Amino acid sequence: MMRETIMIRTRPLKAFLPSFVLSLLAGTVGLLPAQPSPGMAALTPYTTCNFSDGLQVVQVDPLASEITSREVETDSGSRQINLEAGLRIMFAYPGTDFYANVKAELLPAANYAQLKQFLLDNLQHLGHGNIMNTSLHSPLNGFEAHGLDREKLEGGVLGIYLLFDDPAHAVTTIYMLNQEPQDRKFQTIEEYRRLRDQFLASYSACIRTNQQSR
Repeated sequence: MMRETIMIRTRPLKAFLPSFVLSLLAGTVGLLPAQPSPGMAALTPYTTCNFSDGLQVVQVDPLASEITSREVETDSGSRQINLEAGLRIMFAYPGTDFYANVKAELLPAANYAQLKQFLLDNLQHLGHGNIMNTSLHSPLNGFEAHGLDREKLEGGVLGIYLLFDDPAHAVTTIYMLNQEPQDRKFQTIEEYRRLRDQFLASYSACIRTNQQSR
């Protein structure tokens, strides 16, 4: 549900997400239930963040109940990521298209280490032709962080970042979105990187604060 406190431009997600990202969004429709499951409740801290620069959470969609896994590609072939719960969280600045598409997911504890490696292998696979962010601070507010970016402001997704919370067997996948120049907060690659770093630091800190206050 879009909050009425800000105005954002709402082109369909398909207008600026590549097929490999769209496939991950299947089944993420609807609103959070009034009484969420324990798994969904554990993800609530990911949805209630405010930012000093005006960025806001504008839409939260739970993973459809029938979706229990998703497929990722690696250099060694396809891998299945089993899911216990998941949310899609959309972020936007006032007067702009979506800035970030975030997937917060709980993975089964029994094979979390294997699934985590599959996700890292997927990131490496997606990194061909892109730049791994070797300057990324990790851990970042207690999250193990990995990410990559495009070299230029082109394509529907400019960066992909993973935040792992090992004790909670949770992963946050962040897609930094591109838009038309008049519909985005940044105009240069340097501005994109500054906002990206600010978002990653602020969002991860907010999640930790929310978790500790529960």
